[in-house]
Amino acid sequence: MGTEEGLWIMSFVAAVSPDIEKPRDAPNAPADRQALTLVKPYQGMVAWPTVLLALGIVVSFALVTALGAMQLIPLWLGLVLNTLILYADQTPLHEACHGNIAGKDSRFLWLNHLVGYVCGTLLLHEYKAFRFMHLAHHRDTNNPEIDPDHWVSVKNPFLVLFRCLTIVFWYHQYFWKHIAFHAHIPGMRPLTLHIVAMHALYYGVALALSVYGYWREVLMLWIFPHLLASALIIYFFAYLTHQPHEVHERYRDTNVFWVKGKILEPIVNWLYMFQNFHLIHHLFPRVPFYLYPKAFRSLKPVLDRERAHIYEFGHEPTASSSHPGANRDPIHTS
Repeated sequence: MGTEEGLWIMSFVAAVSPDIEKPRDAPNAPADRQALTLVKPYQGMVAWPTVLLALGIVVSFALVTALGAMQLIPLWLGLVLNTLILYADQTPLHEACHGNIAGKDSRFLWLNHLVGYVCGTLLLHEYKAFRFMHLAHHRDTNNPEIDPDHWVSVKNPFLVLFRCLTIVFWYHQYFWKHIAFHAHIPGMRPLTLHIVAMHALYYGVALALSVYGYWREVLMLWIFPHLLASALIIYFFAYLTHQPHEVHERYRDTNVFWVKGKILEPIVNWLYMFQNFHLIHHLFPRVPFYLYPKAFRSLKPVLDRERAHIYEFGHEPTASSSHPGANRDPIHTS
């Protein structure tokens, strides 16, 4: 097929195949030195947009829950809305886990942890427990034995659906098996007691409300949205972004889905909570999520040289010959 301008394409900038067997953190000094220089302007600031997002999420969740509890909106609508709100809620929780809200300003560490605890409570993920598991995912990405997100690395679509819907239960099992009370992790025993107490508080509140007659509201406005949002999060932020779940090299173990267009790109970015640039996050976790696109554009020469998995959707630019990957044959989707 032709490659005329204006045709909607999906360009595979790098072939996806588990052909690199280097350890995940194998040093790549030249690439890393250049990348660190290029990404430096996008790190270290206090992430006020993330704070505003968290505030909006808390207010929205409280509003929808109140409307549902007062029967001003049907519970099914409250379930849908709170599922979407909790899907977005994972982003400030995730940013807090990496210290990205405070950045390099230690005066705002309290705000960083406050956002983490509050957003974690809404999503029923205890902040510190979630942080330990998420950092394990970063440390051992695509490791079938100890990457907690590898639970969804299956082929059958029905099994993918089942594992996404059960990711919360898998996280609990993973925590107790790999993290809780492990003596080799400093301070883990008292921290485990803290985490247990927090989960007892979360589910104790839910149980108490249920006993007082609000069990429908608890299930429809909190528990079910928690499970459904967690399924959406693991599917979009882990299953798709780490396909084929077999590569371990740091520049190739995570994907980028770059949707081009002045209007379409920001829409897709926000719907995906910017994790369509998930590779940027894995390479440089201290970059705030809303700066991934800018960091990606700056890092593009390094990513191309390292054969990163970049999927491009959109119209070919006019000066296509100047694009680093323009000499590669696109695969058309229509």
